[in-house]
Amino acid sequence: MHVHDRFLSVDGLRLRYREWGDTSSPPVVLLHGGSAHAHWWDSFAAAIADTYRVLALDLRGHGDSDHVDPPAYRIGDYTRDLAQFVEVMALGRFDLIGHSLGGMVATAYAGLAPQHLNSLVVVDSQLRITPGGAHYMLQLHNFPQTFYRDREQAIRRFRLLPPHTQADAATLAHVAAHGIRQLPDGRWTLKFDRESLAHAEPQDLTPILRCLTCPVLFVRGAHSTLLPHERLAALLDAVPHAESVEIAAAHHHVMLDNPPAFERAVRAFLDTVHRRTARVVSMPASNP
Repeated sequence: MHVHDRFLSVDGLRLRYREWGDTSSPPVVLLHGGSAHAHWWDSFAAAIADTYRVLALDLRGHGDSDHVDPPAYRIGDYTRDLAQFVEVMALGRFDLIGHSLGGMVATAYAGLAPQHLNSLVVVDSQLRITPGGAHYMLQLHNFPQTFYRDREQAIRRFRLLPPHTQADAATLAHVAAHGIRQLPDGRWTLKFDRESLAHAEPQDLTPILRCLTCPVLFVRGAHSTLLPHERLAALLDAVPHAESVEIAAAHHHVMLDNPPAFERAVRAFLDTVHRRTARVVSMPASNP
């Protein structure tokens, strides 16, 4: 499946996105997690592009989107970018899928503009940042930046965070290769702006869930330590009409760890949502 790499400007900020599928197909927007980039979705996007128009966005400060100076990397900043992306792209109604940090941005957007969503899929995200979690992110920011002598070393030493994964070597090399950049002195480093680690604020998006009426799916890696069962239960309690699925042989990085199972589960959900929508649209008007 052919993919297009494109850029658009949002308030002077250059954002990059990847696009698969026919522009007449139902749009699906994908949001990656923190320190990641749009290529994390490549396998999944290509798999569903026979049915959907898929758009994977590089969040500000990530991938090939612009870094922000002065730094502005709060959930609200990402959410406003997404809202303007949707407006510029004239997407109308669409399905929104977010992993980890992307799940928080997707949920915040759902609270801001519920009229645009056909459905919401939250992938292995607690939808909250605790004070301890915010402090941990700040500690990561304060570690020295890592540099590599060449591209091969950068790819070889790439590690996920958290590090537990079932992803194969080719998948890890793929996301690593698209997540590094060369510096003027010839060395290599990670693309994402390290300042994005310093702006995590304690918050809980659970109240937003209570207001949602669109179909919602929570996806959890069966071995995830970032979304424990009790937290998933709390999310399901907040939105009783939501569904959930656990992906076997997967940790936090679900779409990398078990791509076939992730694709089957999310596609089944999306297809069901659109079949229901089609039935509602095609129902004849009742007689007066």
